[in-house]
Amino acid sequence: MGKVVIIDPGHGLPDPGAVGNGLQEHERAFALAKLVRDVLTRHGVTVLFTRNNDRSLSSASNLKTNKNEDLSARQRFSNSKATDFFLSLHMNAADNPSTNGYETLCYSQNGQIEALHASIQAFLQKHGLKDRGIKIRTNLAVLKVKAKAALLECFFITNPKEAALMKDAAFLLEFAEAIGQGVLKAIGIAYVPVKKPTTPQPKEEKKLMETEDANKIIRILQDRWNASTCQDEKKEVGRLADEVRVAAGMKKVNG
Repeated sequence: MGKVVIIDPGHGLPDPGAVGNGLQEHERAFALAKLVRDVLTRHGVTVLFTRNNDRSLSSASNLKTNKNEDLSARQRFSNSKATDFFLSLHMNAADNPSTNGYETLCYSQNGQIEALHASIQAFLQKHGLKDRGIKIRTNLAVLKVKAKAALLECFFITNPKEAALMKDAAFLLEFAEAIGQGVLKAIGIAYVPVKKPTTPQPKEEKKLMETEDANKIIRILQDRWNASTCQDEKKEVGRLADEVRVAAGMKKVNG
């Protein structure tokens, strides 16, 4: 049977999650989740979402009750499925806008978590972004599921530079590719990069005649041109000489 991964976009209205620099955590988490899903489905993985729109999984009007019911619903959903991995996507926040970096949170650390983090770590190094490491968080309800689970704190929404990156479509696409690659490693599927379209090269004009042969014919035509007293004939001979030059990859000389 194929692999199954649950992607859990954090929060959901009426709880927007962290807010900063014109972004809301729930919206960025959902945008990223869809891109990661595309990477996984490209490799034949079945992907399920805990939420499929911008709303939480609770209808309670009280925010605290809504959050509690929402988290419980996410746990129940995950535990009801035969799941190979549970991936929760979030953004971090801090009072200090200079606080920055990415971190992987988990209930317990093992090879799967390390494989996921290593893939993202390579991406962070490429872009000169801070790696805050793997952190054990046994207090997070969303990590208390049967499947191996990881919660990714995808940079700080309160940091202007990192918020700008999370708005950038090209950056988000590359980040999702790194996350997807890590999840694939964690569940034992070989990652295949996207093939970039190649720029077609201009075709070389194929010579129909060798230069040496062309020059021989041109000399014969030149003799004919010199011997002729008819301007129309001279013009026609010149045209034929140019046709021979073109066939040999040479430039015309008669216009």
